[in-house]
Amino acid sequence: MSGHVALVAGARGIVGGNLVERLLQKGWQVIGVSRGDADLRHAQYRHVAADLLNPTACVALAPEFRNVTHLFYTARASAPDAEGEIAANLGMLRVVMEQLTAQADNMRHVCLVHGTKWYGSHLGAFRTPASEADPRHAGPNWYFDQHDYITALQKSRRWTWSTVRPHIVCGIALGYPFNMVATLAAYAVLCRDAGMALDFPGSEQAFHALSQATDATLLADAMIWSAQAPAAANQDFNVINGDYFRWCNLWPVLAEAFGLPCGKPVPQRMSALMVDGDKRWGAIASRHGLISSRLDMLANWRFADFLFKAEWDALSSTVKIRQAGFDCPLPTERSLLDIIAGMRQRKLIP
Repeated sequence: MSGHVALVAGARGIVGGNLVERLLQKGWQVIGVSRGDADLRHAQYRHVAADLLNPTACVALAPEFRNVTHLFYTARASAPDAEGEIAANLGMLRVVMEQLTAQADNMRHVCLVHGTKWYGSHLGAFRTPASEADPRHAGPNWYFDQHDYITALQKSRRWTWSTVRPHIVCGIALGYPFNMVATLAAYAVLCRDAGMALDFPGSEQAFHALSQATDATLLADAMIWSAQAPAAANQDFNVINGDYFRWCNLWPVLAEAFGLPCGKPVPQRMSALMVDGDKRWGAIASRHGLISSRLDMLANWRFADFLFKAEWDALSSTVKIRQAGFDCPLPTERSLLDIIAGMRQRKLIP
C-alpha cells in the first residue's frame, strides 16, 4: 500500500490496537497516537505518546501529521455526564483535525468509530433491526456532535469521511475498560479457581434476548475498506458479525472452553460477586506466569453489570454495508473462541 499513511488515534485500545495490526499486515505505513506506550509487538509502526485531551500536546504533534493520508479515529474519553463526554470527545477530534487540515496536504479519508449507542441501545429497547437511516434518539450523545462536526468540516474539501457502528467489540486487548471477552474470561477463570459453575449473572430475560457482537478484526477490515471504497465515501455503516446470538446458546460454549459446568441465570452484580477477585487473580497470575497480575487490566465488572442487565433485543441491519460491497460473515461463537485462544497464547489468561 505504497503512499498510504494511516494515523490511528487511540492506537492502544481494543479497536485501535487490532486496527494497527491489520494495517501493518496489509502493508500500510502507520502512525499510532495514544496516552500509553507503544505496542512492542509492532515495532514497525511509529508510535507517539500524547494525551489528545491536551491541545498543547497535540499542537506539538503537527510535524508527525504531514504525510498522513488516512485518519482512523478510534479514541474515546469517558466522563460522568453526557455533557462532559461531548466536550471531551468533540474536543479531541477537533484538535486532531485542526492539525491534519493544516499539515496533511494529501489527506484522503477520515473514519470515525461510533456504535449502536447512536440508536439508543444503552438506554433500553430501540427499533430493531437498527438501520443507518433511523432517526437519532432523543437526548445528548457525543456521536452526534462528532458526526455534525466532521460532515460540516468536510464540505468543499477533497477528503471524504465514513463512520462505523459496531456493537460489543470483541478482541484481544489489555487495559481496555470495555472488553467483554476479557471480562468474561477473567470471570470464568475465577469461577474455576473457586470451584464454581459458570452462572450467568443476569436475568432469565437477558439470558434469552437476541444480541450481537463485532469482532475487532472484522471491524478493522471494514474500516480499511470504508477508507478506500468509493461507495463508502461520506456514509455511515453498521458493522457486526454475520449472526445474532442469545446468551442461553453461547453460555454452554463458554463454559466448555474453560472446563466449567454451565450454570443458570443468577441475577447478581458482578462488582459485588468479584469483590475479592484482585487478590485471587494475583495468585493465579503468579501460578501460571501471566504477563499481568492486575485483574483491572482485563476485567471491568461495572461494564459487565451493564451488559448483563440488557433485557431487550439488540440487532443492527447490515444490508447497507453489504450492498456497498463489504460482506465478511463471521460466526460470533468462532470469534469468541479464537479470541480466548489468542489470550491464552499471549499469556493474558491461563
